[in-house]
Amino acid sequence: MSNANMWTPDNGPGAETTVVAVFTTWLVGQGWECAELPRYGDRPDIDARHPDGRRLIVEAKGFTRDAGADLDTGYGQLLRRMKGEPDTGYALVVAGSVVRFAQRVPSEVRNKLGISLYTVDASGEVDLIDGTPL
Repeated sequence: MSNANMWTPDNGPGAETTVVAVFTTWLVGQGWECAELPRYGDRPDIDARHPDGRRLIVEAKGFTRDAGADLDTGYGQLLRRMKGEPDTGYALVVAGSVVRFAQRVPSEVRNKLGISLYTVDASGEVDLIDGTPL
């Protein structure tokens, strides 16, 4: 097997950068405008605004050696970004291969916190697992 067909946490269908790129494209197709953000620093992975005034803060996670801890970090990042702003929603977007780690936080808890859970599968399909649809 050639290493050219392999992917890493920074490259390929399960990588966080791919999850961000696919979800951003999907959001734009839904009428959202996504701000260009620096890749590093204490910022969300995606900060999107809809023409109707809604805002969406997104943390994305891909496949890594410790996906469970990374998903826990993703939830913590979303919680830190919650400022009680009106018309602001939150989403955790994960590679399909790690959704089971995101689901360790029960859907009832995510719903109370206003966090929607989306997946991006290896073929680039975006699916809402639970939460408020956009």
